[in-house]
Amino acid sequence: MYSLLHRYKGLTLTIITIATGGFFLWLFFAGGVSDIGTPSKRCVAEVGSGCVTLKDYRRELLRFSQLLQNPQMEGLVREQVLSNLIAQELLYQKARSLSLVASDEEVVEVIKSDPTFQEKGLFSATRYREVMSRAGMSPEEYEEYLKRSISVQKLINLLTNGVYLTEEEFEKNLMAESTLLSGSLYMITTSDLKEKYAPTQQELMEYYQKHKESFRREEGKLVRVWKEKEKERALAVYQELKSGKEPQGFQDFRLPEELEKLDEALKEEAKKLTQENRVSIRKQGEEYVLIYLKEILPAGYEDFEKVKDRVKEKLLEERASSLALKKAEEVVKSLKSGQKTDVKALNFSDTPTSQLSAVINIDQKELVLITLSKEKVFGPYPLKQGYGVVYVASRKKREIKKEEREEMFKDILSLKAQAMLTQYIEHIKKKAKISINRELLGGG
Repeated sequence: MYSLLHRYKGLTLTIITIATGGFFLWLFFAGGVSDIGTPSKRCVAEVGSGCVTLKDYRRELLRFSQLLQNPQMEGLVREQVLSNLIAQELLYQKARSLSLVASDEEVVEVIKSDPTFQEKGLFSATRYREVMSRAGMSPEEYEEYLKRSISVQKLINLLTNGVYLTEEEFEKNLMAESTLLSGSLYMITTSDLKEKYAPTQQELMEYYQKHKESFRREEGKLVRVWKEKEKERALAVYQELKSGKEPQGFQDFRLPEELEKLDEALKEEAKKLTQENRVSIRKQGEEYVLIYLKEILPAGYEDFEKVKDRVKEKLLEERASSLALKKAEEVVKSLKSGQKTDVKALNFSDTPTSQLSAVINIDQKELVLITLSKEKVFGPYPLKQGYGVVYVASRKKREIKKEEREEMFKDILSLKAQAMLTQYIEHIKKKAKISINRELLGGG
């Protein structure tokens, strides 16, 4: 019997794959395609110099439309989807820094080999455009999506190809797989804890001062961009800028925070701008685009008033996490004393010990303890948004045959690679500047 732990374990893994025909199958039939068809550059999360757009977020949510109908799972699904998108953006940025960006030829090869775009076994440009149109995407959007996916996969391959499994590791994991558990998982999430708390101005300022390094701003640029369809008007704007005047009709961009809002050509032009060479003009398609260096933004710390909302969000998150931990400790105490608890639980039966780590953050030592111990209550263990407490009602052993051992070796090796990748993602997340637009997510 499959438990909830087993059924939903995929939600806790960072799944990044190259798009194939399956990408369009779920896009067509999941419903709500029109919701993502309208281009949107609004960021649900700013990740370093990159952006996770509202369109990206909505598209990924379609993959889990059935789970979103379950009130118990909706919050978890939304958080995991956002976390995965942030991880993808960070990995793409890292891939670019290591020159692992996919070439145009690689993108073309993936498209041509995709059966979705073929007729009688051969690639059809007409069918390709039709599929793009039905999906509400332009070919350029899809090709950029593919380029990012392939680049990220290159980095993942580089990170995971050298992973190996010792005999001792295998036997320990095998023991976790051969022991079947039945019991309950009590999940105490921050969203379940309702508390009327509004931090004071003094509390916000104290938090800002204590965590000031997380609000450090690197040196940047403020650039202005003009787009003109007429050559004469573009040249007139160029001459005004060269003479020190700034005509109307521009759009401001703070770099590097908003770098991803510029296309690749403008990014390169922005990097070239200096105090001596402040303006650049180029033709893009039917337009003339001018980019002007308004000022150099010195490195320093973000002004408190500008980041006060972010400070408040972080302070509330820490307080909610602290309350969740306190509640989880109360649950542990109640269960150990044989008392009931008001926290709802997910029941599981005949589940390998290792499956627990798909939902809660349990290290190898704790897994062995849960497997061999005669105790029944374990935790609390960290969740993505809160804490989990494990109650083991019973344990039993199952026989593992030779063929299964060989398959399990491959599976465990894959899980080790995944664990290493997850740790790497958490490492780069800690170093990255990530800002989440919760207000925009509410409408996602």
